[in-house]
Amino acid sequence: MKRAALSLAVLSTAALSGCLPGAPGSELTENLPDERLLINMPVQDGAAKAAGEWSQAYLFTASTTRSINGLTGFVLGMVDTITDYPASYVDGDQNHAVWGPWSDALDPVDTLLSVQLQDDGSTSWQFQQKPKGADDSEYVAVIVGEVDAGSTREVHSGRFYIDFDMINALDPNQSATGEYAVDYEVDEEGVRGEAAFNDFQDGAEPVDALYRYDQVHEGEGSMDLGWTTAGADEEAELLYVVRSRWTEVGEGRSDALVTGGELGDNVALSSECWDTSFSSVYKETSWQGVVEGEQGACAFAEAEYPEE
Repeated sequence: MKRAALSLAVLSTAALSGCLPGAPGSELTENLPDERLLINMPVQDGAAKAAGEWSQAYLFTASTTRSINGLTGFVLGMVDTITDYPASYVDGDQNHAVWGPWSDALDPVDTLLSVQLQDDGSTSWQFQQKPKGADDSEYVAVIVGEVDAGSTREVHSGRFYIDFDMINALDPNQSATGEYAVDYEVDEEGVRGEAAFNDFQDGAEPVDALYRYDQVHEGEGSMDLGWTTAGADEEAELLYVVRSRWTEVGEGRSDALVTGGELGDNVALSSECWDTSFSSVYKETSWQGVVEGEQGACAFAEAEYPEE
């Protein structure tokens, strides 16, 4: 999954000052999602592994977390960039504010951010776009978010949804299509979240997938990933499920299963562990009967799979 992008102007107007605390609209943005939603999995630094074989399970886990970070992080970057500037509109009660619209010379769309405090205490926010030069009545939501009532800067929860089909229809320069939705919780200890892909495609086959993650801030974490593909007969789908876990220093374990399709009710299992240099130290596949390395070298001694 490639990092998706929305067209957004380079906000370089020198006359604009940052949206300082106390500026109109600033309180509305206080609890919007930020970079704490991202996975901070240890990655290779080019010098960490002196010898041995790269763990393929590690590479898959790192690639998956980076792809999710790319999708989620771009939205967070847009929120952070736009709200660094004063709101274009704030209502008298400071319950509704708008930033933008912005576009650069080659953008086919205008983009704005609207944030609204609801009567129940929750905060809703939207990125809206319209064809450049079109009437304001043609704005449509391309990203829709909500922060739950009672959220604070330190402890908050919410969700957001990206309509890549609409983004692509407005700007064919944006290649991704399908839907992407995130539900998250952040507190002083860490972050937990779930990301769902519905018919998502960006240069590859469309995918339906569910991704869950749980991580201590800058520390140990885990991810679950499940997705389906067509089986050999293209009538019954294969289900793939992977759980990866890692420690603060980077060593980890990934356990995977495959079922359905030509396997029927049978389940194929595999496990692989890696060390702090991201070399494989243990590998086992049930369908091949192959065992390499020692399970005692694993940071996590037992296989573990998602319960649902």
